Amino acid sequence: MEEEFQFLLCQGCRKEPRNPKLLSCLHTLCTDCLEENKPVGQCPICQAPIPQVSGIPDQDNLLFANLQAKLSTYQKIVSSSNLVCDRCKDLAEFWCSECEEFFCIRCFEAHQWFLKKKSHETRKVGDLKAESAKQFLEGARKSRILFCSNPTHNDQNYITSNIYCRGCLKPLCCSCALLDSEHSKLYCNIQTEIERRQEELGSLSEELKRKKAHFEDVYKSLKGKADHMDQVRTENQELIQKRVKHMVKLIREKEQELLEMVDRQHRLGNEDLEGKLKQMEAVLKRMGAGEQLVEKMHLYASDQEVMDMHPFIKESLEELMKLQPLAVGANVQAGDFTKCKAELQALFERVTGERDAASCAAPAAPETEVSSAKDWPEEFTQLRTREQHPVPMLTGNIQETHLGMAPPGKRKRGQAEKAIQTPPKVLKLESQPEVVERTPSKCDQGLLDWDLQPGPSTSTPSRNCGGAPAARGAVLSQELGNAHSEPGDQEDSSIMISSSEDTDEDTMLSSMLEGSKDSSSYLRFEWESSAPGSGVVASAGFGGRTLVFFDMKVNKDTQIITQLAAANGENSFKVVIQTPESVLSLISQGVSLETGLEHFLCYLRSVPKPILVVYNFWTSELTILFKALDSFAKKWDFCTTVCGYLDTLPLIKEKIPTFGLYKMKNLVRMYLHKPLNDSSALASVKALRDLCKLLEIHTDTEPRLILSHCNLESYTSLQPLLQEKLLTRSAAKTLAMRNMVLCELQES
Repeated sequence: MEEEFQFLLCQGCRKEPRNPKLLSCLHTLCTDCLEENKPVGQCPICQAPIPQVSGIPDQDNLLFANLQAKLSTYQKIVSSSNLVCDRCKDLAEFWCSECEEFFCIRCFEAHQWFLKKKSHETRKVGDLKAESAKQFLEGARKSRILFCSNPTHNDQNYITSNIYCRGCLKPLCCSCALLDSEHSKLYCNIQTEIERRQEELGSLSEELKRKKAHFEDVYKSLKGKADHMDQVRTENQELIQKRVKHMVKLIREKEQELLEMVDRQHRLGNEDLEGKLKQMEAVLKRMGAGEQLVEKMHLYASDQEVMDMHPFIKESLEELMKLQPLAVGANVQAGDFTKCKAELQALFERVTGERDAASCAAPAAPETEVSSAKDWPEEFTQLRTREQHPVPMLTGNIQETHLGMAPPGKRKRGQAEKAIQTPPKVLKLESQPEVVERTPSKCDQGLLDWDLQPGPSTSTPSRNCGGAPAARGAVLSQELGNAHSEPGDQEDSSIMISSSEDTDEDTMLSSMLEGSKDSSSYLRFEWESSAPGSGVVASAGFGGRTLVFFDMKVNKDTQIITQLAAANGENSFKVVIQTPESVLSLISQGVSLETGLEHFLCYLRSVPKPILVVYNFWTSELTILFKALDSFAKKWDFCTTVCGYLDTLPLIKEKIPTFGLYKMKNLVRMYLHKPLNDSSALASVKALRDLCKLLEIHTDTEPRLILSHCNLESYTSLQPLLQEKLLTRSAAKTLAMRNMVLCELQES
């Protein structure tokens, strides 16, 4: 087939189609390609859906089928020298384009006699051989004879009399026009209607060309960004491979890791581009097919073909006109390979012991990652400067004091024993012996009882800013001491903690004793910053406290903390813990666990009255954090800084009670429409923050879900029973909510 008529080939297999089908995307395929197409119901060229269940459209491409038949006739005329008459089998000398038959001289004369009024154009075979294929097809389409739309009239050779009904949208013969008197006012000349339809398709094609230009611009922009990402990936791969050549055999494993990091970054950045490129390619293919089809219709289509195919083509072109090109903006960005370069430079320096000047442009990644240093609160900057200038202050001294079971003794002036389970508590000044309505747990005694005395804290303060919480504890003790030493108080006066049985109201700051006859004998006290074990939420809000979304990662095999991350608004914090057991610890960018905990405490102190927002309070990670803090003598600093914990899992269950399996990655995939990086604590923190914002979870109106340090201490002490399966998780939660610790269970 000539190059000019390659468009007649099947766009799938590039062969001459058998019964070509026209799809709604305006691609033309043969029935063989459609029958073998996988998956069924999609165009194999642009993946546009095929509405028919069988996957084979109903619309035939009449234009292409008729052109193929005419080209076959032309090839027969050109290649054969002995054409025979289709009627008498004599030597043929004429061909009728309307009858599509060859005639000898005798049959030609009879044909002309019987059909002289029907304007059949008959031409000599010799003249047709001298013409090109294009001229032959142009001559074959000049007929203006249209058949009546009544199917019974075609068999009787009824033809139209240039009549078109705009009500029925059909061409009519004279008989049908006379019988259909209702639409007589809607009749028009068929040539007028044909010209109108050609003009309509032409105007749609022009608009399509203009829109196609916009799609091509978007496609070129996306392709350019994709090429740039490929170039960056290639450059980084070459850089990585060059540096790895200088390393020892043990470090060669890092080469593959860095290459995978580049590929992963490229893949993450290229996913969005690939989807948009495929979408643009599909639309451009559809537009190209539509443009080509309209052009060929204008060149080769007969009137009958225009009438039959116009509605279908028009509907498809109008659907294409509704599409809008994608905007190319800041969302499509090339991958950022800074982290990869930083790890490469650090690896090179560790192995060779020298700094390569060519790589100094890529600094090593910091050990502690913070979103932006300028975004840190001013208090944190000031706290970091105090490291070299410690300030003496009054601190609270933790003691092992047993209350309730032992007989009450006299209290010295200037001292105040604290046994506070959940605030607020009403402190009553009496001259009678002390009465304790509820025996505090050992968790209360171990964490909360102190004596006021000047001097350093028994707990090792944080290197950067460890004195601030202790100072707050001293101020609280002074306030209690001053309240106790008012005029008229005797040395045997006592402080009674008025409490009832453990209830939900027992954890609210707003629960206070009412109806007292002598209100002057009561001192009501609210924590400005929570002490360990205190329930830190007020019924009317959080009282200036700050929600800090928190997550951590723990090595499942060694139960060692590997990452700590937190976020308050747009400020974020992350620290990576170095694990000495790792084979590649030589190139680890982390810090020691003690240093990481110090950084984390400094971040928390920079936030006013933080409340840690976690996804599930009753996991083992928080207990591991508590044990780690205790092992480095930092639990007291942590407890006096953090006001409590907010468990978001019950809030999410209330918002979406029928979700099913409440796993973080499932929620993020369903509602945030993106995968969750389980290996990154900071990614989990930001995902939890975005999830709460999307589900409109108003955490400041749910004080009942605030949990205290005492709950966590209790739950931590019960872990051995859980590990030995002597206690169910549900029972452990219940005991932890009651602040029952392991030693109390053993004694009972």
